[in-house]
Amino acid sequence: MQVQVTQADIEKVWRPLTDAEAQVIPGLSNRAWIRVVGAVPGIESYMDVITPATEPLVYPDAVQDVMVSMIIRVLKNPDSARIISQSIDDYTDSRTLDDAVSSGEMYVSPFEVSMLTPAPVVPVYGMYVLGLGGA
Repeated sequence: MQVQVTQADIEKVWRPLTDAEAQVIPGLSNRAWIRVVGAVPGIESYMDVITPATEPLVYPDAVQDVMVSMIIRVLKNPDSARIISQSIDDYTDSRTLDDAVSSGEMYVSPFEVSMLTPAPVVPVYGMYVLGLGGA
């Protein structure tokens, strides 16, 4: 089951998108999904509900949240600028962006991978009685 991110998903957590940004959201959503699948093998099976009584190991909403963060990182700095300067007359404002924003690259961070990786299932140990057929 592929998770999709829409323009509305981005705007809920960030800001209204321009028309040009809105047009690239479907493509960025597909790229983000491909990167999530590559970074977390088995993510599709982790999202499956096996029986009505069981819950998925990873919720699709968590995957979508990670994908939204990935897309916003790209939209914040599409040209991968490290320093942004603006000049008005004789006033200049310069800012240095942090590494996560300045790369402008779409990636799944190590923290996001840990969010999407289910905890290992630990067997329950205890004392058991095995009947040997006697009365």
